[in-house]
Amino acid sequence: MDFPLHLRRHLRLYISYIMEQLKDTVAAWLRSGLGEDGRMETACYGNHLLMTRLTGTDFHLSGDWLPLQWHVFLHVHQGELRLTADDDRLGFDASVYVDFLSNFTWKDMTLVGAYRATVIVVEQNFFLESSQSIRNRITDGMMFFSQSPFTPLEEAEQVRLQRLEDAIFSTLQEDGNLFANELLQIMVCAWQYELWNIFFHRKQAVRTDGVAHWKGIVSHFLYLAHTHCREKHEVGWYARQTGVSADSLSAMLKRLYGKSASTILSELLAREAKVCLRNPLLSVQQVAEMLGFADQSAFGKFFKRHCGMSPGVYRKKLIKEQVTDEYARHDTGEICY
Repeated sequence: MDFPLHLRRHLRLYISYIMEQLKDTVAAWLRSGLGEDGRMETACYGNHLLMTRLTGTDFHLSGDWLPLQWHVFLHVHQGELRLTADDDRLGFDASVYVDFLSNFTWKDMTLVGAYRATVIVVEQNFFLESSQSIRNRITDGMMFFSQSPFTPLEEAEQVRLQRLEDAIFSTLQEDGNLFANELLQIMVCAWQYELWNIFFHRKQAVRTDGVAHWKGIVSHFLYLAHTHCREKHEVGWYARQTGVSADSLSAMLKRLYGKSASTILSELLAREAKVCLRNPLLSVQQVAEMLGFADQSAFGKFFKRHCGMSPGVYRKKLIKEQVTDEYARHDTGEICY
C-alpha cells in the first residue's frame, strides 16, 4: 500500500515518538535525581532495552517509579545506596545489584557521596523472551530472591558483570546490526545467568519457622510449577506429587511468599501464555490447547482476568509494536544512544 505523502510524514513522526518513548521517559526520570556535577550516558534498543551509566555526587531520585511494563535493575559500582522498599529504609555499600521487582513499592533512591552506577531498563516481554532458558534452572531461588532482591558483589564478581554490561552497552550503540534483537537477547540471558550464579553462591536463606522439611517440599512444588504449569492447573495435582494436602501446601506458600499455590500457578501460566502469543505461527486456539485449556473461550476468560485484555487484543498490540519497531529500524535507520 502506498500512503499519501502527508500520511507518511505523520507515520514517521509517530514512529519517531514511539522509538524515543523509553529513552526520553528514563532520561527525564534519572535526570531529576542528578546533582550539579552529575553525568549520564545512555544507549538503547527501541523500547525494549536501555542502559544508562551515571556518575557524580549525591544522587536523589524522589519521583514516581517507572511504569510496570519496564523492569529496572541497578548496579552500584561506587558509593553508598539508600532506598525505601515497602516503607523500610535500607542501605548498602558498593558494590551491590538491585532488581526492582514489582512486588515492592520503591521510592526515594539515593546514592550518597561520589558514585558510579549503571541502570538497566528492560521491557517485560523482551525480558521474558530473553530469560526463557534460565527460568527452569532457578526455581529453587526465584521465590526466595523475591523476598530480598539485593545482591552484594565481591570485586571479582563486579568485574565479570561489568564486562557483560560493557558488551551490552557497546551492542546498543551499534548502528545497523541486522541481528540486534537476537544478539541482545542472548547477552541479556548471559547477564542473568551470571547474576543468578552469584546469588546461589551467596546461599541466601529464607526462614522456615522451624519446619525444615518444608523447604524441600516447597522447592519441589516450585520446580513442578515451572515445568508443568502449561498442562497442570490444579493445586491438587501438585499437592499429590509433593505428598501433602492442597490446603497445607497453600498455607506454607502463603506464609513464605505471601501467595497461595493457585496464585503462583496462575501467574506462571499467564506469563507462559504471553510468551506463546508472541509466536505469530500459533493461533489463539492452538495456544489455548498448548496451555491445557478446554477451549479458546476458557483461555480467553483466564487471560483477560489475569492480563487485563483478551488474547486477541494482546496479540494485536504486539504486532503493532513489532511493525512499528521494524519499520523504524529499516526505513529510518535510526538508533538512539
